[in-house]
Amino acid sequence: MILARLKNAIREQNWFAVVLEVLIVVVGVVIGFQVTAWGNERANLAEEQELLRGLQAEFAEVVVDLEEQVEKHRRIERAVSTTLESMDRAQRAGASYGAVADSTLARALVATTTQFSQGVLDGMLTTGRLQLIRDPDLRTALSGWEGVLADVTEDEIASRDAVTDRVGPILWQRMDVRPFRKYELLLGTLPPAEAGSVSEVPIDNETLGVLATRLFWLQHLIREFDGPQEEAQRIASLIDRSLN
Repeated sequence: MILARLKNAIREQNWFAVVLEVLIVVVGVVIGFQVTAWGNERANLAEEQELLRGLQAEFAEVVVDLEEQVEKHRRIERAVSTTLESMDRAQRAGASYGAVADSTLARALVATTTQFSQGVLDGMLTTGRLQLIRDPDLRTALSGWEGVLADVTEDEIASRDAVTDRVGPILWQRMDVRPFRKYELLLGTLPPAEAGSVSEVPIDNETLGVLATRLFWLQHLIREFDGPQEEAQRIASLIDRSLN
C-alpha cells in the first residue's frame, strides 16, 4: 500500500506526501533492523549465560582435579623420598641392600599425567563461540588456559618417561619387581598378610642416581602446578563475576 500511495503522490506531484511516505519506509526499515539487532543481542546474551554456567561447572571440577593431581604427585614424592632414605640408612650402616615396603616401591614407580575433560571450553574454542563472552579478561584467560596447562603436562610426560626408560628398567635389572608391581598395592586391597611385605633394593650409584633424579623432577613438577591452580581459581572467579 505504501508503494501505491508513493506512486500516486509522485504522479500528483504531492512532494510533501512523497517525503512523508519515504520517511515512513525509512523509519520502518530502521525499526526493523533495531528489533532484529535487539533480538540477536538477547539470543547472544542467553547463549553466553548458558556457556558461562557450563564453564562454571567445568572449572569447579578443574580446581578439585588439580588439587587431587598435586596430591597424587606428593604421595609419589613421599614414596621416592622414603625409598632413598631407607637406602641411605642401609648404605651408611654398610649394607648392600635397603629394605623398602612394597607399597612404597609401587608408588615410586607410578607415572601419572593430567587429563581434563572440558567439553564446553573445547567446543567454544572450536566453533568460535568464545567471542560471545563479553568480559575481555575472561575471554583472554579462557583462550590461554590450554597454554597454562601445557608446561605441567610436558613435565609430567618427562617424569613418566623417566620412570619408563630409566627407573623401571634399572630396578628390573637388579631385583625381582613382581612383588611390588601388583595393582592391589595401590588400590589398598591386598590381604593383610601381604600388605606389609618388604623388598630388598640393591644399593649402587646408578640406582641411587635415577631415584634422586626422579625425586628432583617430582618436586619441580609439584611447584609447576602452582600456576595452573592459581589461574583456575582466577578463571572461576571471573566466571562468577560474569554470571552475577
